[in-house]
Amino acid sequence: MTEQKATAEEQALQTESSQAENAPIESSQPVEQKSNKIRKATNIILIIVSFLFVFHLIADRFIPSTDLGRIRGYVVPISPQVSGEIIEILATPNTFIKAGDVLAKIDTTDYEIALEQAEQSLKKAGQNVGAQTANVAAAQAKVTNAQANYTNAKVQSKRIFTMVEKQVMSQADADNARAELTKAEAGVASAKADLAKAKERLGAEGENNTNVKSALLSLEKAQLNLQRTSITAPTDGVASNFRLKEGIYANAGQPIMTFISSEDVWIEAYFRENSLGNISAGDEVEFALDYAPGEVFKATVGSIDYGIDWGQSEETGKLAQISGQTGWLRQSQRFPVTIVLSKEEAVGLRRVGGQADVIVYTKDNSLINLFGRAWIRVSSWFSYVR
Repeated sequence: MTEQKATAEEQALQTESSQAENAPIESSQPVEQKSNKIRKATNIILIIVSFLFVFHLIADRFIPSTDLGRIRGYVVPISPQVSGEIIEILATPNTFIKAGDVLAKIDTTDYEIALEQAEQSLKKAGQNVGAQTANVAAAQAKVTNAQANYTNAKVQSKRIFTMVEKQVMSQADADNARAELTKAEAGVASAKADLAKAKERLGAEGENNTNVKSALLSLEKAQLNLQRTSITAPTDGVASNFRLKEGIYANAGQPIMTFISSEDVWIEAYFRENSLGNISAGDEVEFALDYAPGEVFKATVGSIDYGIDWGQSEETGKLAQISGQTGWLRQSQRFPVTIVLSKEEAVGLRRVGGQADVIVYTKDNSLINLFGRAWIRVSSWFSYVR
């Protein structure tokens, strides 16, 4: 009995020792499996991050994008050319207006009187040169009107030529402006020819009469001043930022309202310098406006600015100043890129100063462009929340 009991105790001790030896092996298996899962997840994350980094480098060269885009346009202060009391305001703030529409009117009483006086002075000066004086006055009025048309055509053509140089407007627009300018110039020449004939009918004495010449100049000035009592819109656009009221006295040369042209509107997009390598004039562009979330519009690259003001100012007699770099990464420099819009694109949504997301497609790569088109559409929806 004693030997059997001892044998049972030895077997029990061996069983416990075997279980103690196998326990660490069994408990280590879940730990090893958990470690493998973490390692696998880490590798997947590293692969995804590496792919995104490489894709960003490629996309930045072939489909560069920026959210630093601003809608730009010509902002013109409207100033009357004659002084007087404002008797009527026809412009409604922030409402579209056509070129030539009257914005406001100045009291014409004084200028009508001045015109009447000028006409009477001319009649008085022409009493000794016969009944042809009236024809001279009519011819002079035609010259005044033709010169006003020519001046307006000259201003408009100069603006269009400038926009063509910046590639904001097409060469066809420049040709049309040049034709209008030539037509207006011919009109002035024709009116002056008629005036010369009218003066010739007055005879040598009337043509050389100092009083008649002085009266004609006074008449021309009076006619111009009367025309200038109507303040008109220089182009299609919007009158903004004005607080006019009937009865206010307007001084010549002092702005009374701000006019924003809707004809010449473009986007100035600021791209990183290292994103400009493949951008060239004529490249396809898509952009999204914060004012119109969820919508994407098309445009083209007009030009890339060749230089910028980077804040370095050197004075004669002084040494150059070097700005110290802060941080371990150099701040990227941005350059403006002019984005040309067609007249039909985003009509009514192009508010000057508005923000835009812009992407440029530099190559005909359907795959990478597909990612770009998807990204700009996602960005357009971000406008709802930012």
